[in-house]
Amino acid sequence: MSGLILCGKRSTNPYLIKESGINIYTVEELCYYLYNNTYMITKEFFCNELAEYIKNELELPSLAQKLKYSIDHNGELLQMVMDVLSSNEYYTVEDRESIEKTLVALGSKSKSERMKARADMLLERKKYLSAANAYKEILAVKDEVYSSDFIATIWNNIGITYIKQFLFEDACRCFKTACDIDRQEDYFDNMVCAAIFSTNDNLLDDIVAQYQITEAMLSQYMAAIESNKKELVKTKEFTEVKDRLIYDGSKEFIEYKKDVQKIFNLWKEEYRLENM
Repeated sequence: MSGLILCGKRSTNPYLIKESGINIYTVEELCYYLYNNTYMITKEFFCNELAEYIKNELELPSLAQKLKYSIDHNGELLQMVMDVLSSNEYYTVEDRESIEKTLVALGSKSKSERMKARADMLLERKKYLSAANAYKEILAVKDEVYSSDFIATIWNNIGITYIKQFLFEDACRCFKTACDIDRQEDYFDNMVCAAIFSTNDNLLDDIVAQYQITEAMLSQYMAAIESNKKELVKTKEFTEVKDRLIYDGSKEFIEYKKDVQKIFNLWKEEYRLENM
C-alpha cells in the first residue's frame, strides 16, 4: 500500500471493537484493522451491530446489506472480510490477494492456533518484542484449555524471542518452564545454552544441579557453542562487518569513522524495527 488515499465518510460516533478496545471512525480504519489482525478475526467479529454501524454511521448501505446477508446465512469469514476490503481502495488488489491467501491457509484453525500463527509470523519477521507479547497473549486467554505440549511450545518460543534480544537469563527461565512442562530435547538444549550465555554462574549451577548435568555433558555443550562460533566467523556477513570495523589504514580515518557510524546506524534501525 502506498500513495495518498482519501478516506470516505468519517462518522461522528465511533464503533468500538470489543476484542481490542479500539474505536474506529471510517471504513478505511476497519480495513486497516482487518488487514493487520487477520489471525485474530473470527466470524463473531461480524455482527448485526457492525452492519448497522456501517449502514447508518458510515452511510454504506450496499456493504452493510452484504454483511447482513452473510451474518444471517452463516456466510464464510473470508467472504465477509473481502467484502469490506473490496468496498474501497484503501488496499491494492495485491494486498487483498495476500490477505485472502492468509485466510484460506488459516482455514478452520482454533482461536489459539490463529493467535500462535500470528505470533510465529512476528517471530519470523524478527519483530521479537511484538512476538513475545503475542505469545504471552495466548497464555493469558482464559476461555480455552491448552494441551501441555502446546503451552510448552509457547514458552519455548518466548524464550527464543528473548535470546534474539540477548536477554539470556529471561530466555533460560522460559526454556526451563517449557522443559518442565514437556521434556523435549530442544527445550533442554535451549535452556542449558541460554544459561551458559547468561554468564550467570548461579543460574548455570542451579540448572546443572537440578537436571543432574555432568561435567562431560556440559563440556559437550561448550564445545558445540565454540564450534558454532568458529562457523559464524567464517560467514560472509561476519567477515564484511569485521573488515569494516577494523582500521587498516587503507582509507582516510574520517572515511573509516563514517563507515563505522553507518554500521551502528543500521544496527540501531534494525533494533528499532524489531521492537516495534
